[in-house]
Amino acid sequence: MEEVFVKARAPSRIGIGGGGSDLPSFFESNGGAVLNVALNLFSYTKMSKNGTGMSRVVSHDWEVDRQFDDLKLEFDSNKKENIDMVKAVMEVSGLSPKDGYDLVIHSTSPKNAGLAGSSALNASLLAAMFNMAGKSMMNRDAFARTAYKVEREILKRPGGYQDQYAAVFGGFNFIEFSKSGIDIQPLRLEEDLIAEWHSSMMLFETPFPRKSFAHEVERAKEEDIRKGGDSVDYLRRIKEYAYGMKSSLIGGDVKRMGELLHLSWLEKKKLPGVSSDQIDALYNVAKESGAYGGKLCGAGGGGFLFVICDMADRKKIANAMGKAGARVVNFDFDFEGMISWRTSC
Repeated sequence: MEEVFVKARAPSRIGIGGGGSDLPSFFESNGGAVLNVALNLFSYTKMSKNGTGMSRVVSHDWEVDRQFDDLKLEFDSNKKENIDMVKAVMEVSGLSPKDGYDLVIHSTSPKNAGLAGSSALNASLLAAMFNMAGKSMMNRDAFARTAYKVEREILKRPGGYQDQYAAVFGGFNFIEFSKSGIDIQPLRLEEDLIAEWHSSMMLFETPFPRKSFAHEVERAKEEDIRKGGDSVDYLRRIKEYAYGMKSSLIGGDVKRMGELLHLSWLEKKKLPGVSSDQIDALYNVAKESGAYGGKLCGAGGGGFLFVICDMADRKKIANAMGKAGARVVNFDFDFEGMISWRTSC
């Protein structure tokens, strides 16, 4: 019988606006809205049966080569060979490690970039394991909710909903959150508009790695929300800016989008642990070189910086940021989202 390999991939994302308002602790009382876009920086999974009573996961990104035959979670994200996500996805997929599977995991999304690489991995693993289990692919909304369950409920990692939806759906998405439910609105843009936005967006790897305490930053924000602290007012304004960003995106208004991104960043950096003097200085370099606005990706604390600019200013901004120690990261948009397929090799 010919050996079958199941493969899958899922994209990372840039959270353009509204980040933080997708936290249940916020949107259940205040409503939430986010705008994001998926990138062609993928997490890949390759899976096959090995005919033994043990499963094995290999990841050169994680520097992991580990066998396992149970689904017991360790809840130690600092452990070098932590494979809790693999185990959690295997559990919700209905697979057993004792049936013997080999998994190879690879990502082109840099670690600790703030691009939701862990959620892309989660979606990639889900797609591969559901395919391996012979389960019919559920609709994308249900997949996103299952991905959320893995990260937030089973693994107890802090954060909201938008990362899982971006990884599963792909493309540009505007998502509204309320106590009554989640409404995802995929935004179908014409080719000319897609080209305009691609030429107006830049991504930089900063010389300040996103700290390993990013989860602690998220937990501190959630705790402040639950207490009715200042984070609530900041996030209310960030949410409102997201609606203006959606209009700017659809209308192709690059300058207004950048201005709203800047205003949103001024609110976001008020949240605990998000920015620093060094990050502020680097952001100012981008602004002084012509960027209309920008923000740190993800929870903050370091990682990648996203900016909006006029296409004519790209080279000027890239040169200035390069002198300040930041590297341009090339990307394209991904419109497929999570996918899985079978091959014989």
